[in-house]
Amino acid sequence: MTLEVEQKDNITLIKVAGRLDTLTSRDFDKQVGELGDFRGDLVIDGAKMEYISSAGLRSFISLLKKVKDSGHTLEVVNLTADVRPIFDMTGFSSLFNLK
Repeated sequence: MTLEVEQKDNITLIKVAGRLDTLTSRDFDKQVGELGDFRGDLVIDGAKMEYISSAGLRSFISLLKKVKDSGHTLEVVNLTADVRPIFDMTGFSSLFNLK
């Protein structure tokens, strides 16, 4: 799993590539945590995400709480055909703004 972070105006874009699972979710949490407090809204681009496990979903929920607590929004875009059904089956589609 790799992350690419871009800051544009009041939006932080995080591009996630690879698998977000038990082995990589801690790295995801650490890298996102190192971004500090969000100065704007957050967009996660999942165009290159291959898989997300329950551990990865927990990381997304923790991030959603942190972003909401800071008064901003979290949007998840470009989920792949392999990852989107996982969000749908687990009910996470209703928790996140998916595009």
